[in-house]
Amino acid sequence: MRRLLATNDAKAHVERLWLLYTPIWGAITGVIMLGGFAERWGDVPCLIFGLVVASGALAPLLWPHESERSTAFTERTSTKLVVCIVLFALGLNYVQTPFFFDVLHMHYGFRVTWTIDRNPVFLYFVTIAYFATYAALCMMAYRWLAPKMRALAWIVAPLAMAFFETVLNANPFMTHLFCYDDLPFMLSFGTIVYAMSFVLVLPLWMHIDESPDGPRIPLSHVVIAMGCVLLVDRLGLDLTERVIAPHFTTVIHDAQGLGALPGTCLAP
Repeated sequence: MRRLLATNDAKAHVERLWLLYTPIWGAITGVIMLGGFAERWGDVPCLIFGLVVASGALAPLLWPHESERSTAFTERTSTKLVVCIVLFALGLNYVQTPFFFDVLHMHYGFRVTWTIDRNPVFLYFVTIAYFATYAALCMMAYRWLAPKMRALAWIVAPLAMAFFETVLNANPFMTHLFCYDDLPFMLSFGTIVYAMSFVLVLPLWMHIDESPDGPRIPLSHVVIAMGCVLLVDRLGLDLTERVIAPHFTTVIHDAQGLGALPGTCLAP
């Protein structure tokens, strides 16, 4: 696995921490979701759950690589990577979830009322852990594919990551909390659209202190670049929703994606 991690030890250290945390957040989330707790919990317990799960992905801030312990906090590779993931998770929840409701006909069955544009607030925090894992896996996949596919690796790695997440989450054990009315449509059209966000952000992830002798990107540049990624992703989603999607599906503007509405895919 070593050859799939960054050559910069500080960056590789962050990737290892995220990968080590993956089975932990996976187990916690599995117990909460499959154990029926998320069906009964309201806003406060769900928010606590989200904050707890997110906190583990922030571990690199407290345990940077030994080579960075004397480095200023804002100049550490760990700080830049964590800030990048937090902004990506929060931003993608805001710009992309409404598209999933309106175009991809996604539904949530959580009994919560604290939302931002119809999306439960606690999911903004839960997905920080998700995207930390996805970032590590996507970068590893790119490093493995790049010598074989060259430029195509920028597309194939994100597509594989987007498809993997969709298949993992849209399983028959979760249909009381999360589902798509048309799963094959999501796995095809939806995967391509979702992968666009990873295609846009992967160059930024790879550019952050990748090699020990390479340039060091400032934290301010990471923040600005992430803002550009989210803006372009939003523009792409708007274009897809208005021009492309109507040829393949029924677009329902301002669809209510939260709640067990009659006729949806959510199981009782």
